[in-house]
Amino acid sequence: MVAIFALIGWYLFFRNPNIPVEEAVRNILPFGSAPTPSGVGVPTSDPTGASEEIDARPTTNLFRISSTPVAGAVIFTKNNQTIVRYVDRATGHIYDTDLAMLVKTKVANQTLPKIYEAYFRPDGNAVLLRSLKEDSDVVENIVLTLTPPKSISTDALYTVSSAALRGDIGAVATADSGNTLFYALRDTSTINSSAFNGTGAKTLLASPFTDWRLAVAGNNLVVYTKASAGAAGYAYTLNTASRAFTKILGPFNGLAVVPNKADNRVLYSYFENDGTRLFVKNLVNNALSEILPTTLAEKCVWSAKNIGTFFCGTPTAGITGAEPDNWYKGATHFSDYIWRFDTNSEVAQLLSEPKRSFGVDIDVIDPKLSPDENYLVFINKTDLSLWALKLEQF
Repeated sequence: MVAIFALIGWYLFFRNPNIPVEEAVRNILPFGSAPTPSGVGVPTSDPTGASEEIDARPTTNLFRISSTPVAGAVIFTKNNQTIVRYVDRATGHIYDTDLAMLVKTKVANQTLPKIYEAYFRPDGNAVLLRSLKEDSDVVENIVLTLTPPKSISTDALYTVSSAALRGDIGAVATADSGNTLFYALRDTSTINSSAFNGTGAKTLLASPFTDWRLAVAGNNLVVYTKASAGAAGYAYTLNTASRAFTKILGPFNGLAVVPNKADNRVLYSYFENDGTRLFVKNLVNNALSEILPTTLAEKCVWSAKNIGTFFCGTPTAGITGAEPDNWYKGATHFSDYIWRFDTNSEVAQLLSEPKRSFGVDIDVIDPKLSPDENYLVFINKTDLSLWALKLEQF
């Protein structure tokens, strides 16, 4: 294994793996993430105007899009501009931010309090909102369809229609394009696809196991068991056309998986010997490569333009102990660097040191790349604020 010369610049990060095996699985939280940190559930202000300047530093590559907690976001191109659309967690209001102009515009102002998760259609004009019924563990799933205003005024709000998505949904994923929603239903023990409003539902897999997590891999899915350091996990590919279900990984304790969009490689992390290991597996030839510095796979996102390249938030102090359990529960928080890894050239580059450059600890979750891959957008798990990093082109 080639030594790491420094935490800046380029270095080789692969070595031959020695992977152990173990067994069993368990669920941790209804939403698979930590509860809202205290003191950040309600915005300090909710602008009545449609547009305002955002809390950002346009002279730096790293900037904050929203200082108040968000439930989810999507990045798309509109009128040749890169737009981030997101849901305010406390109110359910929806906003757009133009990443070039750094101006925030309110899209919809229907008040739907305590939205814990939001999953957008790729074009941003439909969103699944997930929340808990008050004083219960029952998850409500509402789909909003957003129709752009005919007026060209920046003050005009979108027209919103809503529909309930039925069933005890345990996991959700959205297709990379089009109108397809994937979800696992615990009450019927199935994995399904449908349009965003629930029409045209199809059963893709029936299984007695119900606590799945879903990740889109091109036109297919990677289906894996919810991660715990104390129980073994498995991952499978699910062909959405033929319904073929094929094992690709496991058993590994604490297994988390992120496939690339070409559906030919997966990034995965697991727990072993009081630490976390991170690997890439080539699904064509089954070749394995270990990645350093290590991180949890769900803190990473693959490039669609450069097959074999991915971006990650990696904890500055490494990862020790029973993870991802403590991280899911909110008992562990990380302060991340942001890295770019190229598995073709076997090199990596440190892109940002948020603590040093911005004076804030950023614990990366839900990373997404803009369509042109000029921006990396992510949520800071510590306070659920929304951030962007402008990327240099390589």
